[in-house]
Amino acid sequence: MSAKPHPSEPGLIFAWEVRDYSLWRLVLALLALMLAMAGFFFVFRIVHPTVQRPAVTPQHVISLNPANPAELALIHRAQDRSFALLSDDDSDLQVKSPLLAFQPTFAGHEIKLKDLDPAPAAIQQPRLFTAAADVLPPVPARSISHVPVAPEARLHAVMSPSLAQRGPASVELEGIKLTEPTRVQFRVAVGRAGQIITALPLSSVEDPGVMQQLHAAVTALRFTPAEVKQVEWGEISFRWEAARKP
Repeated sequence: MSAKPHPSEPGLIFAWEVRDYSLWRLVLALLALMLAMAGFFFVFRIVHPTVQRPAVTPQHVISLNPANPAELALIHRAQDRSFALLSDDDSDLQVKSPLLAFQPTFAGHEIKLKDLDPAPAAIQQPRLFTAAADVLPPVPARSISHVPVAPEARLHAVMSPSLAQRGPASVELEGIKLTEPTRVQFRVAVGRAGQIITALPLSSVEDPGVMQQLHAAVTALRFTPAEVKQVEWGEISFRWEAARKP
């Protein structure tokens, strides 16, 4: 860091003219630390470890003569101490296993193809009946009972209680093939003279032609005139009823 004084101007509250000696203090601290570490290594004799290799002595081969009695005695002593190493018979050296000997059941088995199963002999059964023999008893003739004919159904328009007071409760409609009568309902407005002013379908079916026929049949209905109410609202539903016998 620079030790030059900072330029100062009159009126400042900071002491810019004070010299900064922190860099020299850092250098002196580093030098003191280096001297302390060097003294530490010198006092405790800290050196790099060296590897000491052991001295290797060469091996010698000694040849003994069996004709010399002294050397022959050394040979016998060596044979007595290393009997297991110098023995030619390995049968005594085998250690028996504590586990039981495993003998598989398929040892020595030879794989062969299995013979084919013989074809079953055809069983000859005696024929008890022939094709032309009549073995069953005769069947009595079936009596044809009279099946009652279902009465013919007719489509009727059913009025709500408020409309039934001014006309018939049910009106027969001809020529309309309505398969689901419970799904269709009309909201109608009856005028003072008994005519249908408005017929709004609350629900409909998929066939538009049937809906047109129902709308035309509803608008053609007539009720008795009323002297009090100008417009009276009601509902008209549909259902199939059996035709009455004359």
